Amino acid sequence: MNPAQSVDENPALQGFRQRRRPAVSRNTSLVEEGVSPDKLPTGAAELINIEETELVTAEVQSEVEVAKSKSATEVVIEAPTLPPQIDQLITVAPRRNIRLEESLDDELSDFVQGKRLSIEILLEALYLYAKKDEVLMEEVLTLAEERMKERKEAGKLRRVYSQMQKYR
Repeated sequence: MNPAQSVDENPALQGFRQRRRPAVSRNTSLVEEGVSPDKLPTGAAELINIEETELVTAEVQSEVEVAKSKSATEVVIEAPTLPPQIDQLITVAPRRNIRLEESLDDELSDFVQGKRLSIEILLEALYLYAKKDEVLMEEVLTLAEERMKERKEAGKLRRVYSQMQKYR
């Protein structure tokens, strides 16, 4: 590229910008009529209702055909409605930054990696399990309160030590 030539004038980049992506037809190989639940992976038969998937595909295709028949200024394509299974899926809150005691963090990380889980999933399961048993929940809360006091005390001591270091 010539130093005097701007990026917009570079012929190699011009050709790159002018390329269009090829039109690709919809892949319907996964939605076939007559697929028996035996051929689906374990548990997939309950999660996937093939008839509803075919209906959604048909709705999208009919909306595209209607949009093609209208003039370019009138084209409005509405998003298809989601199947009921998607509405019933668990929604996940945004990520949380949790701080753990270093030794527990290492131990928990090793444990969940060995079980192919995440710390968040383990925390959810432990909470749901403890919530069912009032005695267990009280024991957990007592331990949590003790650990909270210890952390606050450690934080105060670190702050005092830090302030003492400044005035030495």
